[in-house]
Amino acid sequence: MVKEKRDNQTEKAILEAADKVFTRKGFAAARMEDIAKEAGINRALLHYYFRSKEKMFDLIFDQRVREFFSGLGEIIGSEKNLEEKIRAIIEHEITILIAHPYLPIFVLQEVNQNPQRMLEHAQKAGAHPSMLLKKFSVQVKDDIKKQIIRPIDPSQLLMNIMSMAIYPFIAKPILKTILETDDTGFEVVMKRRKKEVTEFILQALKV
Repeated sequence: MVKEKRDNQTEKAILEAADKVFTRKGFAAARMEDIAKEAGINRALLHYYFRSKEKMFDLIFDQRVREFFSGLGEIIGSEKNLEEKIRAIIEHEITILIAHPYLPIFVLQEVNQNPQRMLEHAQKAGAHPSMLLKKFSVQVKDDIKKQIIRPIDPSQLLMNIMSMAIYPFIAKPILKTILETDDTGFEVVMKRRKKEVTEFILQALKV
Protein backbone atom coordinates (compact mmCIF):
# COMPACT_ATOMS: atom_id res chain seq x y z
CA MET A 1 0.00 0.00 0.00
CA VAL A 2 2.85 2.40 0.91
CA LYS A 3 4.70 1.57 -2.32
CA GLU A 4 1.53 2.26 -4.37
CA LYS A 5 1.08 5.62 -2.68
CA ARG A 6 4.72 6.55 -3.31
CA ASP A 7 4.43 5.51 -6.96
CA ASN A 8 1.26 7.55 -7.44
CA GLN A 9 2.95 10.61 -5.98
CA THR A 10 5.93 10.17 -8.29
CA GLU A 11 3.67 9.83 -11.33
CA LYS A 12 1.79 12.97 -10.31
CA ALA A 13 5.07 14.86 -9.90
CA ILE A 14 6.22 13.75 -13.35
CA LEU A 15 2.98 14.86 -15.00
CA GLU A 16 3.14 18.24 -13.25
CA ALA A 17 6.73 18.65 -14.45
CA ALA A 18 5.76 17.64 -17.98
CA ASP A 19 2.90 20.15 -17.97
CA LYS A 20 5.33 22.94 -17.05
CA VAL A 21 7.82 21.91 -19.74
CA PHE A 22 5.12 21.63 -22.42
CA THR A 23 3.86 25.08 -21.41
CA ARG A 24 7.31 26.67 -21.64
CA LYS A 25 8.65 24.92 -24.73
CA GLY A 26 5.68 23.45 -26.56
CA PHE A 27 5.28 19.76 -27.32
CA ALA A 28 7.73 19.54 -30.24
CA ALA A 29 10.65 21.22 -28.44
CA ALA A 30 10.12 19.48 -25.09
CA ARG A 31 12.58 16.67 -24.34
CA MET A 32 12.41 13.78 -21.92
CA GLU A 33 15.59 15.13 -20.30
CA ASP A 34 13.85 18.46 -19.67
CA ILE A 35 10.94 16.73 -17.97
CA ALA A 36 13.17 14.52 -15.82
CA LYS A 37 15.16 17.57 -14.70
CA GLU A 38 11.99 19.52 -13.90
CA ALA A 39 10.67 16.58 -11.86
CA GLY A 40 14.00 16.16 -10.03
CA ILE A 41 14.47 12.55 -11.12
CA ASN A 42 16.79 10.68 -13.49
CA ARG A 43 15.76 9.71 -16.99
CA ALA A 44 15.71 5.99 -16.17
CA LEU A 45 13.01 6.55 -13.54
CA LEU A 46 11.10 8.76 -15.94
CA HIS A 47 11.10 5.98 -18.55
CA TYR A 48 9.96 3.51 -15.90
CA TYR A 49 6.73 5.49 -15.58
CA PHE A 50 6.37 6.83 -19.11
CA ARG A 51 7.96 5.41 -22.24
CA SER A 52 7.36 8.56 -24.28
CA LYS A 53 6.45 12.20 -23.97
CA GLU A 54 3.44 11.42 -26.18
CA LYS A 55 1.96 9.27 -23.40
CA MET A 56 2.49 12.03 -20.86
CA PHE A 57 0.97 14.60 -23.14
CA ASP A 58 -2.08 12.42 -23.83
CA LEU A 59 -2.83 12.23 -20.11
CA ILE A 60 -2.28 15.96 -19.57
CA PHE A 61 -4.24 16.85 -22.70
CA ASP A 62 -7.17 14.72 -21.58
CA GLN A 63 -7.19 16.41 -18.18
CA ARG A 64 -7.02 19.95 -19.60
CA VAL A 65 -9.70 19.39 -22.23
CA ARG A 66 -12.01 17.92 -19.62
CA GLU A 67 -11.28 20.88 -17.37
CA PHE A 68 -12.05 23.30 -20.19
CA PHE A 69 -15.32 21.68 -21.24
CA SER A 70 -16.55 20.89 -17.74
CA GLY A 71 -16.02 24.53 -16.73
CA LEU A 72 -17.82 25.72 -19.85
CA GLY A 73 -20.65 23.30 -19.19
CA GLU A 74 -21.06 24.47 -15.59
CA ILE A 75 -21.26 28.10 -16.69
CA ILE A 76 -23.77 27.58 -19.50
CA GLY A 77 -25.87 25.23 -17.39
CA SER A 78 -25.94 27.59 -14.42
CA GLU A 79 -28.72 29.96 -13.34
CA LYS A 80 -26.66 33.03 -14.26
CA ASN A 81 -28.20 35.62 -16.56
CA LEU A 82 -26.73 36.01 -20.06
CA GLU A 83 -24.39 38.88 -19.19
CA GLU A 84 -23.04 36.95 -16.21
CA LYS A 85 -22.48 33.91 -18.39
CA ILE A 86 -20.62 35.90 -21.03
CA ARG A 87 -18.34 37.37 -18.37
CA ALA A 88 -17.77 33.94 -16.82
CA ILE A 89 -17.06 32.20 -20.15
CA ILE A 90 -14.42 34.77 -21.11
CA GLU A 91 -12.86 34.64 -17.64
CA HIS A 92 -12.80 30.83 -17.74
CA GLU A 93 -11.30 30.51 -21.21
CA ILE A 94 -8.55 33.10 -20.86
CA THR A 95 -7.61 31.96 -17.35
CA ILE A 96 -7.14 28.36 -18.47
CA LEU A 97 -5.20 29.35 -21.58
CA ILE A 98 -2.86 31.66 -19.66
CA ALA A 99 -1.98 28.66 -17.51
CA HIS A 100 -1.78 26.28 -20.51
CA PRO A 101 -1.01 28.39 -23.61
CA TYR A 102 -0.07 25.35 -25.72
CA LEU A 103 -3.60 23.96 -25.48
CA PRO A 104 -5.32 25.72 -28.45
CA ILE A 105 -2.72 24.53 -30.96
CA PHE A 106 -2.99 20.94 -29.83
CA VAL A 107 -6.77 21.13 -29.76
CA LEU A 108 -6.71 22.27 -33.39
CA GLN A 109 -4.34 19.46 -34.32
CA GLU A 110 -6.49 16.94 -32.50
CA VAL A 111 -9.68 18.19 -34.15
CA ASN A 112 -8.08 17.91 -37.60
CA GLN A 113 -6.70 14.44 -36.95
CA ASN A 114 -9.36 12.90 -34.75
CA PRO A 115 -12.51 15.02 -34.23
CA GLN A 116 -14.36 12.10 -32.65
CA ARG A 117 -11.83 11.94 -29.82
CA MET A 118 -12.46 15.59 -29.01
CA LEU A 119 -16.19 14.91 -28.78
CA GLU A 120 -15.48 11.98 -26.47
CA HIS A 121 -13.38 14.24 -24.21
CA ALA A 122 -16.22 16.75 -24.05
CA GLN A 123 -18.84 14.09 -23.37
CA LYS A 124 -16.75 12.62 -20.54
CA ALA A 125 -16.67 16.11 -19.04
CA GLY A 126 -20.47 16.25 -19.30
CA ALA A 127 -20.41 19.02 -21.87
CA HIS A 128 -21.11 17.89 -25.42
CA PRO A 129 -20.54 20.96 -27.68
CA SER A 130 -23.89 20.69 -29.47
CA MET A 131 -25.76 20.45 -26.16
CA LEU A 132 -23.90 23.49 -24.85
CA LEU A 133 -24.95 25.48 -27.91
CA LYS A 134 -28.59 24.39 -27.53
CA LYS A 135 -28.70 25.53 -23.89
CA PHE A 136 -26.97 28.78 -24.75
CA SER A 137 -29.32 29.39 -27.69
CA VAL A 138 -32.44 29.10 -25.55
CA GLN A 139 -31.23 31.84 -23.22
CA VAL A 140 -30.04 34.11 -26.04
CA LYS A 141 -33.35 33.82 -27.91
CA ASP A 142 -35.26 34.50 -24.70
CA ASP A 143 -33.27 37.70 -24.09
CA ILE A 144 -33.83 38.77 -27.70
CA LYS A 145 -37.55 38.24 -27.29
CA LYS A 146 -37.53 40.35 -24.12
CA GLN A 147 -35.51 43.00 -26.01
CA ILE A 148 -32.69 42.76 -23.48
CA ILE A 149 -30.23 42.28 -26.36
CA ARG A 150 -30.39 42.97 -30.09
CA PRO A 151 -31.26 40.12 -32.49
CA ILE A 152 -28.26 37.87 -33.11
CA ASP A 153 -27.68 34.27 -34.12
CA PRO A 154 -26.74 32.44 -30.87
CA SER A 155 -24.12 30.34 -32.65
CA GLN A 156 -22.48 33.49 -34.02
CA LEU A 157 -22.47 35.04 -30.55
CA LEU A 158 -20.83 31.98 -28.99
CA MET A 159 -18.26 31.86 -31.81
CA ASN A 160 -17.51 35.56 -31.30
CA ILE A 161 -16.92 35.03 -27.60
CA MET A 162 -14.73 31.97 -28.02
CA SER A 163 -12.71 33.22 -30.99
CA MET A 164 -11.91 36.57 -29.36
CA ALA A 165 -10.74 34.81 -26.20
CA ILE A 166 -8.86 31.92 -27.82
CA TYR A 167 -7.35 33.29 -31.04
CA PRO A 168 -4.57 35.40 -29.43
CA PHE A 169 -3.12 32.22 -27.93
CA ILE A 170 -3.05 30.58 -31.36
CA ALA A 171 -1.34 33.65 -32.83
CA LYS A 172 0.89 34.14 -29.77
CA PRO A 173 4.29 33.96 -31.59
CA ILE A 174 3.40 36.65 -34.13
CA LEU A 175 1.55 38.78 -31.57
CA LYS A 176 4.60 38.75 -29.28
CA THR A 177 6.64 40.10 -32.20
CA ILE A 178 4.07 42.75 -33.11
CA LEU A 179 3.66 43.84 -29.49
CA GLU A 180 7.42 43.63 -28.88
CA THR A 181 6.91 41.65 -25.69
CA ASP A 182 7.92 38.38 -24.04
CA ASP A 183 5.84 35.63 -22.41
CA THR A 184 5.40 37.63 -19.22
CA GLY A 185 4.26 40.71 -21.13
CA PHE A 186 1.90 38.63 -23.24
CA GLU A 187 0.31 37.22 -20.08
CA VAL A 188 -0.26 40.76 -18.80
CA VAL A 189 -1.93 41.68 -22.09
CA MET A 190 -4.20 38.64 -21.93
CA LYS A 191 -5.25 39.37 -18.36
CA ARG A 192 -6.31 42.85 -19.50
CA ARG A 193 -8.04 41.29 -22.48
CA LYS A 194 -10.61 39.63 -20.21
CA LYS A 195 -12.18 43.02 -19.59
CA GLU A 196 -11.67 44.29 -23.15
CA VAL A 197 -13.37 41.29 -24.79
CA THR A 198 -16.20 41.27 -22.25
CA GLU A 199 -17.02 44.94 -22.73
CA PHE A 200 -16.72 44.65 -26.52
CA ILE A 201 -19.21 41.77 -26.65
CA LEU A 202 -21.66 43.37 -24.22
CA GLN A 203 -21.58 46.69 -26.08
CA ALA A 204 -22.24 44.88 -29.36
CA LEU A 205 -25.35 43.24 -27.86
CA LYS A 206 -27.04 46.45 -26.74
CA VAL A 207 -30.42 47.16 -28.27
